[in-house]
Amino acid sequence: MMKMRISILMLIMGTFLMACKKEADISKTMDEQFYVRSGDADMPVYVRGNGTSNVFILILHGGPGDGGFKYANHPFSNALEKDYAMVYWDQRHQGNSHGHLKAEEVTIDAMVEDTYTVIKTLKSRYGNDISLFLMGHSWGGALGTAFMIKDDYQYEVKGWIESAGAHDFPLMNKEIIKMIQTIAPTEIQNGNSVEKWQEALDYVNQIDTNNITIKQTTKLNQYGGICENLITTLNPKSTSELGDLERLFLSQDNPIITTSNQAQIPESFYEEISRLSLTDQLHKIETPTLLLWGKYDFKVPPGLAKKALEKLGTPNKFLTVFDQSGHSSMRYQPGDFVENVRLFIEAYK
Repeated sequence: MMKMRISILMLIMGTFLMACKKEADISKTMDEQFYVRSGDADMPVYVRGNGTSNVFILILHGGPGDGGFKYANHPFSNALEKDYAMVYWDQRHQGNSHGHLKAEEVTIDAMVEDTYTVIKTLKSRYGNDISLFLMGHSWGGALGTAFMIKDDYQYEVKGWIESAGAHDFPLMNKEIIKMIQTIAPTEIQNGNSVEKWQEALDYVNQIDTNNITIKQTTKLNQYGGICENLITTLNPKSTSELGDLERLFLSQDNPIITTSNQAQIPESFYEEISRLSLTDQLHKIETPTLLLWGKYDFKVPPGLAKKALEKLGTPNKFLTVFDQSGHSSMRYQPGDFVENVRLFIEAYK
């Protein structure tokens, strides 16, 4: 009898909680926050913008170690929020996520499953008929690519937008070396920051491209950041004058290890992503894909995007290389970035 009463009480309480659950606020000015649990990770999701459009753009942030909400309150995201709902999500063990995870629980595959869970949660909350687009930047481009090639996951979204995505580390390293070797001699000849360009050139010239270590990978990305900052037309302001997001975008640190919560990321994860090479699996992607890159992205050079365009399996694939942009074209040319995103979404929503 006691067990029956407890069961009935739990059923009543469960029904009461479901009834009292706050309904989703689908409006032109959405501003919601909730948590998604995946395994032992509790991850915050922020939804802002025009939900009446029925279009939701899920941001896969960079890092790893940063947070999705760092991409809010900036010209590109403010513009997109007027037309669509933007979803900012903090990945497991990053940003404001919670959970006491073991090192073996912080893996690419676990984060792919998290992405799937977030997408399913969005559809459950806002309707299975929403048009959902995935947008990954830097490390987020690697995560998004891993998501798109797994099982049938790609068919959960209407389109894939990759911005300066590090989906192939070995190729990325070689492209950084090639880019510095191509541009540095001209800059040196023109007398522009000769010492720094020469230092970067000397470093890449002594690397064995067939045997690049994790330490060299980190160093290459640091030099990539330095070289990007040396292209003076890209940096009208010093990093000290910029906000958090711009400082992140212009950081000389490794874009995949630049993080406010870097200490939370286990070394085993860095080792895993340093071996990540997905170019030869891009033929699996049949979903419409938009690639957005900066011409002067020394961290994740546009050579990756050009190879991706060649390998992608979808006939609906597009590449824009912004002439006045570095690693984060949404920061350098927000108007052009937004226009490309809008055209893509309107075509495939």
